[in-house]
Amino acid sequence: MVLSAWSDAPRHARFVDFAGGRAYFKLSALAGKSRVRHALKRALLRAPLPRLAEFANLSWLRDHGFAAPEPLAAGALWQRGLPSFQFLLTREVAGARTLGTFLTETPAGSERAAVLEELASTVARMHAARFLHHDLFARNILVAGTSPANRIWLLDCWAGGPPPQARGPAYDLACLTLALSTEEQARTLETYTGARRAQDPGFDLDRFSRSVARDRDALARKLASP
Repeated sequence: MVLSAWSDAPRHARFVDFAGGRAYFKLSALAGKSRVRHALKRALLRAPLPRLAEFANLSWLRDHGFAAPEPLAAGALWQRGLPSFQFLLTREVAGARTLGTFLTETPAGSERAAVLEELASTVARMHAARFLHHDLFARNILVAGTSPANRIWLLDCWAGGPPPQARGPAYDLACLTLALSTEEQARTLETYTGARRAQDPGFDLDRFSRSVARDRDALARKLASP
């Protein structure tokens, strides 16, 4: 794969054959204001480009016992001090489907309830480890296999990471619960807060619940706007 041949490619992602297996290849060309914005963020805040940040965050999650796609390679091209291209290659998670697909294909019942309970517990454990996803929508969560030990996989986590972060844990729960029914939202929040309280007895449930509701309403309005 000659990366320079992709340097003018638009945003693109697909599965490719790699090293005798399958991998997911994400790439995007950077142009105009986005090039300047990312260059300034790197210079002023030492912020890596999104695909490089995602490589680091996936590695962090795996190192701390979370299921996340194995990052294989990441890189970027710079021209005259500005980024022009970035890419990330991750190993395929065989047999996985997004949480959004899982919810569409799986009716209410024990399997659906078990997956959402495992997900809430996983997110609580992630937050207790001081990692924020920052984009925890159903499309960025994979459901794979049948074992609770590795059924929930986290991906597309470039915007988050360990502290410092601009947003708090409530934002992750707001993103996550957007795809759930009112009853499922309540059960997911109950499981999450139970796990957080076990790890942090001082966890303020009322304040956190209000923050989740506020962030979820704001997200819903944003997504509904033209």
